Amino acid sequence: MNDKNANNNENGDKKTPLYDKHRNLGAKIVSFAGFSMPLYYKSIIDEHLNVRNNSGLFDISHMGEIIVKGKDAGIFLDYVLTADISSIFPNTITYSLILNENGGVIDDLTIYKFSNESYMIVANAANTEKDFAWIHTQMLNLQKTKTDNGQYMFQNVTVDNYSEKIGLLSVQGPKSRNIIYPLVEDISDNYGRSENNFCNIFNFQYNIKSLKELNHFEFSCVRFKEIGIEALISRSGYTGEFGFEIFTDADDVGKLWDYILEHKELSNLLPVGLGARDTLRFEAALPLYGHELDETITPYDAGLEKYLSKNKDFIGKEALEKIKNKDKKLIFFKLAGKQIPRHLQRILDENLKPIGCVASGTYSPLNKMPIGSAYISDSNVTPSMLKNFYIDIRGNFEKAEVVMPPFHKIKK
Repeated sequence: MNDKNANNNENGDKKTPLYDKHRNLGAKIVSFAGFSMPLYYKSIIDEHLNVRNNSGLFDISHMGEIIVKGKDAGIFLDYVLTADISSIFPNTITYSLILNENGGVIDDLTIYKFSNESYMIVANAANTEKDFAWIHTQMLNLQKTKTDNGQYMFQNVTVDNYSEKIGLLSVQGPKSRNIIYPLVEDISDNYGRSENNFCNIFNFQYNIKSLKELNHFEFSCVRFKEIGIEALISRSGYTGEFGFEIFTDADDVGKLWDYILEHKELSNLLPVGLGARDTLRFEAALPLYGHELDETITPYDAGLEKYLSKNKDFIGKEALEKIKNKDKKLIFFKLAGKQIPRHLQRILDENLKPIGCVASGTYSPLNKMPIGSAYISDSNVTPSMLKNFYIDIRGNFEKAEVVMPPFHKIKK
């Protein structure tokens, strides 16, 4: 397998295997999470709206993949992560948080269950090394710990960082099925239906399920017919739209990118950069690490309590149980004016008293207005008290209105 990060550019940022293809398409390249990535190709607004109405192709090869295997893998992840991991079905995905001992969010993740003994963690690009180090250290420390019956914990677990071996694409939008379905075949089609099959991309046995039968947060293994590339494909995404995420060998991802673009007319597909990826995720009110989440923010602050298991212990749970009140309270808002709110700008109540700061701010191409999120840090202020407030945008106090998220709801 190729090392997708082998070549760095002049400012030290890593490159995905598609870097040259982005440059050839005329993309505006920016530094993001230690990678040189496309911000946009033609226009953030055009790319955003095309995903909402048709489909878009994203390079998300900067994301991290961490493989956890072994007989104790499930119960180990149950302890390290907040969600119930071992009890989910194979071929399914769950969203989870990883917390520090104080209950702060180290990262938010998606967990793919290959089998009872094999899992993949998909981590945010900027946090992959931190996440891997944390999980690996927890494994080593726990393996030195004896239980009451004298047995060492989690002896049958391995943790490996696969990130440099994997290329990852995403096809998102209501017409994404129009381009993906004709290009792929279920691997089982070549071998006949059987209870299990083997997916070479991550070397795991999996339960066969046709791509067209996949529900949200399920995955299977497919082959892109004309080019013979095998991939793990999931019904998932970060846009609030119907879509797919496609994992393949880093050596193959460039060929797969070209193949999908060659058939773009099937769904009016456009390549999409990070700019629209951010506006799309925010219209869907999906959190971004470093904005709505960080190690000073607890799941209670971020309104993510439903991802905390009540059935088990996990790192950070004891600290969370001691928390009586939220330190911060997340709200979403819209602005009547045209100025865009930005991260860490102050928010003020109607008496212009500072009460918190902006987490994320952007322009909503769908709603044609500035929108944002903010954390209230004043313990005397609750979201229900705030109908209107102000944002200090470079010395101008712009009036904002609290709204209920999301700003866009997918059409079923």
